[in-house]
Amino acid sequence: MSVSWATSSPAELRAHHARDAEERAGPLPEDVRETAVAEAGAFRGGLLFTPPDPAPDAAILYFHGGGFVAGSPASHRCVTGWLAQLTGMRVLSARYRLAPEHPFPAQRDDAVAACAALAGMGTDRLILAGDSAGACVALWGLRGLDPAMQAQIAGLALLYGGFGGIAGGSIARHGTAENGLDAATLSIMYRRLGPAAPDAWPLDFAGEVAVPAYALAAELDAVFDDSALLFQRLGSRADSRFVVAAGQDHGFLKGAGRDPVALRELQALAGWLKQRVGAV
Repeated sequence: MSVSWATSSPAELRAHHARDAEERAGPLPEDVRETAVAEAGAFRGGLLFTPPDPAPDAAILYFHGGGFVAGSPASHRCVTGWLAQLTGMRVLSARYRLAPEHPFPAQRDDAVAACAALAGMGTDRLILAGDSAGACVALWGLRGLDPAMQAQIAGLALLYGGFGGIAGGSIARHGTAENGLDAATLSIMYRRLGPAAPDAWPLDFAGEVAVPAYALAAELDAVFDDSALLFQRLGSRADSRFVVAAGQDHGFLKGAGRDPVALRELQALAGWLKQRVGAV
């Protein structure tokens, strides 16, 4: 194994993650415009994906995965580009500071700043979304918003998230040192966030979340139990959904554009998101 999520340097992990994303990516939708958004103040910048005739006052704020140490808006261009095309909403894929150079709560603070930046673009209704570590960042961001901004959040899209669990049946079945999702490596990954993180995991504060959520879990994913347990702790809401992508593993949405399963799951998510903002 040339790269270890437990022992390789952050630079090695970032290069490996970028190569993997590039190899798995399908083509972007031709009718979606991608624009770089510059850093401004506390907002770290990112990529904005704009479909034809976008919804005027609704948008999606997306946080990429990568184990808190890797990833970028560029590494998740297929997911966010297709999400824009399928929902008809602008998608801002926001950059956030990475561990271990930037311990928690830097990720939460960057998510809050990105919410303010997107709201400043004339958006009244926001969807917070993210995959893997990014799903955790989305929930941290929600928790960090003031009440007025929280009232603008119309829904959550939490895609095969890692929410702080380091043991359980799915980890035992599917976690390996190679995929970086075994119990030992997950413990190291979470510890990279620094000493403040253990008191801030979404599995611990899920009961506070009042926003409807779409939780997508991959059937063969080591962190499947995280999504299931989080959804259970969110409480019962008729407008929330727990969806299992049969036969899929962690990160499968990166193949959007060439993988029909990834596209089908994004279409289902898009239908739910449009309902949340009244676009259907």
